[in-house]
This record gives sequence, structure tokens and C-alpha cells, in this order.
Amino acid sequence: MHEFTRSIGRFVGVGALGAAGLLAGCAAPPGERPAEVAAAAGVDPYPGVNTVGQDRAVWTQLLSDHSKIRRTVVYTADGVEATTESDDPTVAARIKNHAKAMQARMKVGARVRVWDPVFAELFERHGSVRLEVAETARGVSIVERADNPQAAALLWSHAAGVSEFVRRGHEVGDKATVRIAPGVPPPAEVAIGGVRHRVLLGQPDAAGLAVLRASGVTGVVNFRRASEHPAFDESAACEGAGLSYANPGYRAPAELTDALIDGVREELRRAEAGGGALALHCRTGNRVGPAWIAWRALDGGVPLERAVSEAKSMRMVDAELERIAREYVQRRAAKN
Repeated sequence: MHEFTRSIGRFVGVGALGAAGLLAGCAAPPGERPAEVAAAAGVDPYPGVNTVGQDRAVWTQLLSDHSKIRRTVVYTADGVEATTESDDPTVAARIKNHAKAMQARMKVGARVRVWDPVFAELFERHGSVRLEVAETARGVSIVERADNPQAAALLWSHAAGVSEFVRRGHEVGDKATVRIAPGVPPPAEVAIGGVRHRVLLGQPDAAGLAVLRASGVTGVVNFRRASEHPAFDESAACEGAGLSYANPGYRAPAELTDALIDGVREELRRAEAGGGALALHCRTGNRVGPAWIAWRALDGGVPLERAVSEAKSMRMVDAELERIAREYVQRRAAKN
């Protein structure tokens, strides 16, 4: 069966959590709740909740338009704060529509994506989760809170999985969500629709690197100098997790050379050619921005202003770094 068709058949919607979901499509086993039997029969048993067909139609279109979506997730001790937006007004409207529709499902435990262990357990624990959905000009901002560590970890897992849908769309529609264990929250991250690579807005630890590997990341690019975090040997941790490691570290704009940016672009091109995905990070995201701008504008073919906007969504706040990146792009583009 074609991947696109299979994804449509399995997906139902994105939750108030920002999630993608799907309902069981075959007969329910003996002993399941009446609502589950009704869902398996294609009947929505929850008053006030959209039909499966309504939610599927919106979600399917969002999957198709995933390259027009960007998403920022901040993981907190008790949950997640996520913003999912699009500059396309039609896509932004669908994000708002679907988030509200799936919020209604979460409130009553109208389960989706029941074959996925993370989703199934999250909906079983829906009474332990509090959700707030607010519209932004281009989408939604969602705050998720849990009243116990296990439910919080499910929210982390779920949010990370949704970011992967933003990055890859139908391609990962039938893959189970990677589970993140309770404990220390992962670093915040940014997902740019249609781009496999991700930007972490903080320093990952060994457990976080293992989760990255399990979710399909093949390598890490660290823009921090080793002296900034001497207690953690990131190179060794990446090796132990089966990840490649590059460390083009710099601290000040004066240290950001053309050769450094050239090297990062080559790492990204190599990963792309091999079907891999990289996680890029510094301490906040600021130092990732220039290389991201250069790679997106020169290798990704996106307009320079869009690349700059993406870098700013990754917390590039230093105007000098932006200037250096713009001038680098101009110089390299002039040579081609």
C-alpha cells in the first residue's frame, strides 16, 4: 500500500496537546469498554466531539502541509509548553481548528492512535493531565501539565513525537512514539516542517542523547566549547549512544569564521546524503543560528529572510551573528 494512503488510514487527528492521533480500525477485543467498541465500529460515542471523519480530514491535510509548519516545544518538570504555527493563513486556521477539536477528545478520554503505547497510556491517564489552548496569530500555543511524573513523561514523549510529524509528515505516520522516561526534562527544541534536522535550545544529557538516537537522529553538532561543560564528555556520550559528533565550538562572534560555517554545512549535507538527521545545539540556540541560515539559504534553497526568521525562532538573538551570517551567504552566493 502507498505510504500516503497508509498514513491517512491510520491517522485521525492532532490533539490539544498538538498531537496526531488515530483510532482503532478493527473489531475491539472482548472486554473492551463500550466506547471502544463503538469507535471500532466507526461510530463516535462521545457527545460534543467531532466525528472521526471530520477530524481525519483536517489532520490529513495538516500532514500534507507539514512543510509549512514550525513548532517550538519547551519541556517542563510537570509537562510541556508548545507553540505550533504556520505563515500560511489556511494552514494556521487548520491548526487552530484541529487543536480545539482534539482538546475536546482529551477532556472526555476519546482515545486516538490506540495502537501506539504512548498515546494509549496518555489517554488512560487523561484525568491526570490539564490542558490550556490559546490561539496565536498563526496557530496555537498549548500548555500541558500533569499531576505525577509518569504522566509528565508521557506528555514529553507525545510532544516530541508530534514534532517529528511536523518534520516528516506522512513518512512517519505509522511509527510508534518514542518513550521518554520520567526524570529530567529534555532540552527545548524547534522543529521546522520538512527538515529532518532539529535544533535543541539547551544542553542534552546522556539520557537525552539516547532518546535522540531512538527517534532517528544519527549525529550531534555542538557549538559549545568543551570548557563550557567540563563535567560532561559529550563526545564520549554520543559515541556510546551510536551518534556521530562534531564540535565546531565558538563563544564570540569574532570566532565565527567562514571555515566553521563551511564545516557545519558539510556535516548537514553529509547527513542528508546518507538519509540521516542531526541535532544541533549550543546552550540556548543563539550560536546555532548563523550556520542554520547559511545551510538553509545556500543548500536548502529557501529565501534568506525565511532562513533568518527560522534562526530567530531558534533564539538567535545576537545581531552581530545575524550580520555575519548574512554576509557569509552573500559571499558564497556570489561565487556560484
